[in-house]
Amino acid sequence: MNFLCKLSVKKIILLIKNKKISNYELTKCCLNNLIKINKKNTFIVDFFFKESLNFANKLDKKNSISIPISIKNIFSLKKKKLTSNSNILKNFKTKYNSDIIKILKKNKFNILSIDILDEFCLGSSGINNSCLKNLYNKKILTGGSSSGSCLNISYGCNLLSLGSDTGGSVRTPSSFCNIIGFKPTNAIFSRNGMIPYSSLLDNCSIITNYAEDCKFMFNILKYKNLDLLSNIKNIFLNFKKKKKILILNYKEFFSSNELKLLFEKIIKNFEELNFIIINENVNFYSLLNLYNSISSKDFYSNTCKFDGIKYGFNKLFYKNINDYIKLNRVFSKDCKNKIIKGNHFFFIKNNFNDLEFKNIKKIFENCFNKSNFILIPTNLDYFKFKNNIYSEYIDLFTMVSNILGYPTINLKLGFINHIPIGFQIISNKNYDLDLLNLSILYESFNFKNYVFS
Repeated sequence: MNFLCKLSVKKIILLIKNKKISNYELTKCCLNNLIKINKKNTFIVDFFFKESLNFANKLDKKNSISIPISIKNIFSLKKKKLTSNSNILKNFKTKYNSDIIKILKKNKFNILSIDILDEFCLGSSGINNSCLKNLYNKKILTGGSSSGSCLNISYGCNLLSLGSDTGGSVRTPSSFCNIIGFKPTNAIFSRNGMIPYSSLLDNCSIITNYAEDCKFMFNILKYKNLDLLSNIKNIFLNFKKKKKILILNYKEFFSSNELKLLFEKIIKNFEELNFIIINENVNFYSLLNLYNSISSKDFYSNTCKFDGIKYGFNKLFYKNINDYIKLNRVFSKDCKNKIIKGNHFFFIKNNFNDLEFKNIKKIFENCFNKSNFILIPTNLDYFKFKNNIYSEYIDLFTMVSNILGYPTINLKLGFINHIPIGFQIISNKNYDLDLLNLSILYESFNFKNYVFS
């Protein structure tokens, strides 16, 4: 297997400019990796062999550069499958391109594949209507719902990938697959042409091998967003001066002493980078009810359009219209439970408590008044297939940034028993570039072979 896709984007661009590698060779290496690995671990819905190679040939003749990229199967790509890994949309093909794909095509990105996901982005395990295995250990979960895109990057089949993050859908699998997942500030990237799970919490997110590649992709995708009306403020911090970073009671969270020791090493690294460390206590368990009430109500309202008439298998034999809808409107168990929860929450009074939301917002505003960044673990521990408790607590620390709209990035923490696990840094709204600069600075300090510019 060729590990060319494990290089950074800047190095690939330099190799193509110096004519040591062509666009055709790069895409062929990526596609060969995709075909070999997808036979063992199916993480792809569809890949475009001839189209991508022809596109690379055209750009080689024009002496321009194309970077291979994969996309989660929720972004509409014209005349291609848009299934969201559901039986309802099994044969559905779109008639238009989403806003993000229009940007990718303008910037000459080469879309190689469409990645698999948990059905309708619902699930934090990667096993909702799919069975994806971790690269490092087959008995351990990959996380979800962007597990297909994360496996694509971790196997070295693509340089970049785009997924969606609703409650940690990009950050949890990136921590288990030893890669980087970046969730920007809410409403910076357009969601036009994207299948919604939760209209309030959904975000288009970036998956890469390096933090510098995240910054490269962020600068391309960032533009005036008409559908969400985001106000981007370009505020920059000076990292040469002493800056503050806040840590949220990490000792109580971790299940093993090995994780505590790894996290303490990261704190020492930030101290060497001239950061002042501040400790703070926050109760994260109160967020579970708030997240469940928002996400289940949004999912219930967004799935009402899949009524079994416009979409479905179109059965030829049925008794009446009710029987026809029952045969066509097929959801997995997790999706059915979420729909029932959402229906239940609509009829309960005061289920979405504004006081809870305001209290949590005040707590984190006070945290950002004290410091510039917040350091927090991504996961409590890695989870096995046999465990039944993972679904409640796997996204415990990732929900905050979706509910309050803060940008976060998952970085590599280390290995425990040859299994990777990550940590995340949170910054205030519209401080995405500062967060990316800090992550590049940390990577250049932690990994000596990584070139920082």
